[in-house]
Amino acid sequence: MGPWGRLVETISSRLAFFPPSPPTYQLLTHQDGTGELYIQPDLPQLQKVLGCDVFMVKVPRGEAHEIVAARIPYRPPGGVQNKRILTMLYSHGNAVDMGQLMPFFKELSSRLGCHVMGYDYSGYGCSSGTPSVRNTLANVKACFQVLKEKYNTPAKDIILYGQSVGSGPTVYLGSEEPQLAGVVLHAPLMSGIRVLYPNLKWWPSWADVYRNYQLMPKVKAPVLIMHGMKDDLIDVSHGKMLHSLAQNPVEPLYPENSNHQNLEACPEYFPTLQKFVKAMATKSS
Repeated sequence: MGPWGRLVETISSRLAFFPPSPPTYQLLTHQDGTGELYIQPDLPQLQKVLGCDVFMVKVPRGEAHEIVAARIPYRPPGGVQNKRILTMLYSHGNAVDMGQLMPFFKELSSRLGCHVMGYDYSGYGCSSGTPSVRNTLANVKACFQVLKEKYNTPAKDIILYGQSVGSGPTVYLGSEEPQLAGVVLHAPLMSGIRVLYPNLKWWPSWADVYRNYQLMPKVKAPVLIMHGMKDDLIDVSHGKMLHSLAQNPVEPLYPENSNHQNLEACPEYFPTLQKFVKAMATKSS
C-alpha cells in the first residue's frame, strides 16, 4: 500500500470504526448454521433474544470471513397476513453492535409492521474479519443476497436503513439496486472527509470514503432523511444536502431538539417511519 492508500486508511479509521470491546453479546452457533444470540443489558446474567433467526453470513469479497446477522420476522396480530410485509435491512452506526441493537430492532419490527434484518460489520461483535470501508460494502451486499436467496425477498420488498456511518453502505447499495422499496438515512454523512474537515475547500474524491454525495443522485428508490438539528457529530447540513441530491426524496424529518445520539427518541420518529413504510408497502404492491 502506497502513501496515498495509507492516508485513505487513516481517514477511514479515524472516522468509522469503534466496535464495542468486549462485544455486548455472545453467540451460540449450531451445526446447521443457525445460532442463538444472548445479550447482557447491564445485568449480571445473559438474556437470550427470542423470536429471531440468528445466523452467520459468508462475505466472499477480500478476506474470506463471516459476519453475524439476525432477522426479526413481523407476525401480524392474530397471525393473519393480508398485506405485503416489507423487510428493513439495517446498517448500524460505528460504535455499537448487535447486542445493543436487538431490543430496538424488535421494537422497529413491531411498530412498523415489517421484518427487520440487522448485521454486525466485519470485526464487530462476533463477526470475524477486520473493520474497513471496503468490508462494510461487502457486508451489506452479502446480507442483501441472503434476503433474496434464503428468505425469497425481492428487492422491491426491501427498505434499506443506514444510521450515521451506516449511511455509507446503505447509499452504496441503494445506488446499485434500482428496484428497492425505499431508503432511510438516519443522521447520514456526505462523505468521510466532510465530517472530519468540514471547512476544507478541496480534496481529491479518490482519497475520500463513503462518498454519499456522489452516489445519492443514482439512488432511484424513494429516500427518507432524518437528521437532528442539534447533531454535533455530523452536522444537519449533511442530511439536507443529501436530501437535495436525491432523485426521489420524501418529506424529511429535522427535529429541532435531537442530536446524533437521540434522534429515535423524538416524538416524530416512529410516526415518520410508519408513514414511510406504509406508503412504500402500498406503492410496491
